[in-house]
Order: sequence, then structure tokens, then C-alpha cells
Amino acid sequence: MSNLETYTLYEVKIESLKLTLQNGKQFEFPDTLANGRANYILFEELIRALTGLKKATGSDHVGPDGSLYEQKAFKDLELFPGNENDLFQTSASNTFGANNNGPKIKKFLESNDYQSALEICMETGYRKNQFYIYTNTKSYKTSVPLKYFVVPTIDVLASLSSSDPRLISRNSLLKKIESKLEI
Repeated sequence: MSNLETYTLYEVKIESLKLTLQNGKQFEFPDTLANGRANYILFEELIRALTGLKKATGSDHVGPDGSLYEQKAFKDLELFPGNENDLFQTSASNTFGANNNGPKIKKFLESNDYQSALEICMETGYRKNQFYIYTNTKSYKTSVPLKYFVVPTIDVLASLSSSDPRLISRNSLLKKIESKLEI
């Protein structure tokens, strides 16, 4: 399938998000593109349109062969260059904050029980997905192209933070990019 080669960085230049009314008036919504709550579904649908993946239940996308893909967002390196922006969330959302498994994982990590924390992450997502699609859409701005790339889950697991299995390094993933393609 096109636009789904692993370790290829795909770039798409985005001008704006516009809503066109029936009377022809248009409104732009730059804050919607930058806000994670607002852009989550929008960028998932765009990735499906660009790749030919379909909407899945329990994961974000499904390929024609039945492979499941989870989509996660990171802050773009150009816009957010510092190491403080390197680690980002890659496990299921229910493993963070006050959500279902967040407090359990926090307790495991506080008691240096990384393996138990990892097992929760495995059960809630890592085991069911064959691939992860990473996009630069966290706090997205149109001054940089939309960028996305695909990583096999086995490589995601090998790249997890050694202090928190919910996190992954943006820098380590970007170093694995083998080619770049503008769409």
C-alpha cells in the first residue's frame, strides 16, 4: 500500500483548516489544528485518506491485510527543538493521568516495578497493534508540513523509555527514518 512504508517520513504541506458555509463564507480555524482535543479525529481521518487505511475499532486504523495501526502525536522538532520535548506518550490513553490504569502504573513506577507497568501497557495496546503511526500534530502549526511515519510495534517496544514504558523518544524514532517523501 502506498504511503505506508516503514521508516519513510511522509510530508504534506497544509495551508489551513477552513469551514465553508453554504452561502460561500469561509472561516479558518488555526487553533483547532493546534489543539489536541480538536485535531485528534481530524488528523486520524487525514491519515486514512492519505494511506488508504480504514477506521478500526479498538485501534485507530486497519490495513487491508487486517494489520492494526495506532496513531500517536509528538511535537515537531522544528517548532519544539529542546530535549524537554523528546519523550512523548505512545501507550494507550487509559494508562495516563487519572484514567483507568494511570494510578496503577504510577504506583508501579514509584516502586521501581517497570515490568508490571509495562505489562499493563502491553495489555491495553502494545499487544494488539502491529504498527504505530507517528505524526507531528501535537501543538501543530501550518508553518511546518504535516509529517508522519510508520514504525512496527516490535521496534516501538525496543525504543520505549527505560524509566516509563508509556513514553518513547521522538529523537530516537526520527533517527531511524530511512527516506523522505513529499505528498
